[in-house]
Amino acid sequence: MKRGTNNKFWKYAKISTILFMVFAITLSGCVDEEQNETEPGNITNNSQGTGGEYYIYSTANVQSVQIITLESFPVQIQVIAEGYLPDGCTEIDKIETEREGNAFNINISTKRPKDAICTQAIESFTETIPLEVLGLDAGNYTVNVNGITESFELAVDNVPHESPDSMPPRQQMVTEADNGKTINLENGETFYLRLPENPSTGYRWELNLTQGLNVSLGPDDIPGEYYPSEQPEGIEQPLVGAGGVRLWEIKAVAEGSQQVTGVYKKPWENETTKGNTFTLYIEVA
Repeated sequence: MKRGTNNKFWKYAKISTILFMVFAITLSGCVDEEQNETEPGNITNNSQGTGGEYYIYSTANVQSVQIITLESFPVQIQVIAEGYLPDGCTEIDKIETEREGNAFNINISTKRPKDAICTQAIESFTETIPLEVLGLDAGNYTVNVNGITESFELAVDNVPHESPDSMPPRQQMVTEADNGKTINLENGETFYLRLPENPSTGYRWELNLTQGLNVSLGPDDIPGEYYPSEQPEGIEQPLVGAGGVRLWEIKAVAEGSQQVTGVYKKPWENETTKGNTFTLYIEVA
């Protein structure tokens, strides 16, 4: 009788031991998995946020790159990068530029809250990036923005003839992303306004400026100068219906609150489609 009781005891003891080992292994796996989720990688703690939020960092999806050469000497180069963000929570994080010889490498990164519930609608973005080209030798240069490459040429050495103290301040570039915003200028300072335009549709931007602002005329005696889109490699004929941008150079000539209003319309029509307007407020000191 005692022998049967002992057998049952050891049988239950073995089963208990096995169950304990299975529980311990399962618990260990859960802890390891939880630790792996917080290991350093693409997810890092936001040191500027509150509440210990985590962010996912990635590379921005750039769709097109355009290079604008401003009509000044020394030459100033602006890189216009356009692309999209995958959802409503993702935003531009950093823009870093490095130069290696005749190549400029620009990296645009993004971040989004790790656990945020976001709208799935794609958000477009436009970034204007100035290049440090002062003092560069004449030659051909390439610009790579997140894998999209364009090039520009400096016909002469980009070295000022005047002393640095006599050079005008660098003009700022205003784009459609600045619609409704306010900028600050000093009296006598200029800035550039860049808006997309497609003359093949018959539409053109018409600007109205307050009296404290002057706009330069282009080669056709029309305010601003039109720049068509660059031809894709291997295509010689102009693309029918392809748009471009119009660039205005605007100078502040009086102090006070000034304003630029743009309407995108056909010259012979009085109305415009809702939303095709642009307004910029300027405070001139």
